Amino acid sequence: MDLKDRLLEVERQLWKNDPDLYRDNLIAEAILVFPDTGAVGRDFAVDAIHQENAENRRWAEVSFADVTARNITDDVAALTYRAMARWNHETTGGMALCSSIYVRRHGAWKLALHHHSLVQG
Repeated sequence: MDLKDRLLEVERQLWKNDPDLYRDNLIAEAILVFPDTGAVGRDFAVDAIHQENAENRRWAEVSFADVTARNITDDVAALTYRAMARWNHETTGGMALCSSIYVRRHGAWKLALHHHSLVQG
């Protein structure tokens, strides 16, 4: 499996909005930047996902386009993509430009930084 497929596999798992997947696939020092929350850490994100799940908020549809992956060093890689997604409580979805930085820890790629920007229109 090439780098893009490996990183995209992790990224797809994270879009399942499962707090355990976040805890397992993000480094403790991870930073996530979202339009509605700003910059948050892993623990904040895990707690927020628990709350979303309690409110029955989950992603109903997610697709990826324009995916690129690049090694920065042997143990650091960048993933960028355009996501089209819809929450289960919404009738229409939206589009976002996303970028993620991964670090290799103990042979596995772990998310260190994620940035999510909504695209208007």
